[in-house]
Amino acid sequence: MRIAIDAMGGDNAPDEIISGALESIESLGENDELILVGPKEKIEPHLPPRKSREDAISVVDAPEVIDMDEAPIESLRKKRKSSIAVIAKMAKTGEADGVISAG
Repeated sequence: MRIAIDAMGGDNAPDEIISGALESIESLGENDELILVGPKEKIEPHLPPRKSREDAISVVDAPEVIDMDEAPIESLRKKRKSSIAVIAKMAKTGEADGVISAG
């Protein structure tokens, strides 16, 4: 199963989101994958060097960020490369089997 995670959603993102994803690696099945979605340059520094089950996490670049003070619907229309817009599209196109966002 491929789960796309909005790495920029919620408080203390992306740090807390990435930390939770890394903690969950051991509970993943052999064919499961977590896909962290957000600005690559903000996600990759938090990831450990590749080894064992860390290959179960990949990153999809979504360079635009929707800030807390922005109107949600208008922002989704304008910022199609935001993490929340990208994970929704991934679910629609079958690139992800499910999505998670705290934002």
